[in-house]
Amino acid sequence: MAQGTGAANSQQAQQGTDIKHKMPVLGIDLGGTKLSCAMILDNKIVSDVRKVPTPKGAGKIIDAILKLIADFQKDNLIGGVGIATAGIVNVETGEILGSTGNLPGWEGTPIKTIIEQQTMLPVHVENDANAAAYGETHVANLSKKACVCVVTLGTGIGGGIVVFGKLYRGAHWAAGEVGHIKVAMDNRRLCTCGLFDCWEAFGSGKGFLATAKEILSQVSKEQSELAQLADTVTVELVIENAQSGDVVAQRIVQTWHEHVVSGLVSLAHTLDPDCFLVSGGMSKFVNYDLLRELFVDRTLPRIAEKVEILPAQLGTDAGIIGAARLVVDAIIAN
Repeated sequence: MAQGTGAANSQQAQQGTDIKHKMPVLGIDLGGTKLSCAMILDNKIVSDVRKVPTPKGAGKIIDAILKLIADFQKDNLIGGVGIATAGIVNVETGEILGSTGNLPGWEGTPIKTIIEQQTMLPVHVENDANAAAYGETHVANLSKKACVCVVTLGTGIGGGIVVFGKLYRGAHWAAGEVGHIKVAMDNRRLCTCGLFDCWEAFGSGKGFLATAKEILSQVSKEQSELAQLADTVTVELVIENAQSGDVVAQRIVQTWHEHVVSGLVSLAHTLDPDCFLVSGGMSKFVNYDLLRELFVDRTLPRIAEKVEILPAQLGTDAGIIGAARLVVDAIIAN
């Protein structure tokens, strides 16, 4: 009798778990300027994407997240909540171990505990670059690859490392901070992290503009019409002029690609990945043929001939989808 009851209870629990797996979950991407969220089912967005400005202070951020969850619950059954956030995260406890200047007071916040207690929903909290890497890897059906490295080229440079479908987070939850690989030795550029000559200081959007300023300050307006705009030039304007035949603009673009490749080469020699997926706002300016040519020229042949460099697929939705996928996987694992 006891065995029968146990089997029945086990079957009921399994049925409940199966139902939970088929329910959509809420993915939330917390950045320094905005909170974005949407309902996700089977790695696809199945609702509108709602965005609100990120408030200042941990308490107000928590309140904003709780309000978004409550708003979605009015019209949806939610199986769980996945949160992608800037900063270093202990994913076992859901606590923010280290934050960024864009989220003052966020460090030390036990976000998982607070949200679960307030909503009674399972919650998974992940670093935003890791979440984006996880989403990109699984949507691209690369989860069986030995190593996928996702590099986000934006205002800065972020990254995530996925090994046989699992995020590699490191001994101190800080793996994937690829933007802080050192790519020069002469203290040329100060990075936002406080160190000199990080990859981010050269290969990011800010790095592109720093390179443009350096090169344009050495030429005359007769050589390039951009010379008189050295302090106010934009990435878009440099790209446009390069495509129109401006050789100085072309030199800037070429140099930026060399800077991007310098970090990829270091990662390739360290990780020997199957592929790189390149995402972020600056990825739209990447010439992949040029990038691969430079990469092959600077990488050990055995690695260079195997590694693929591909554009990522999910754009600004990667963090939302990745965070949602992570909470579903956590529900299944538990």
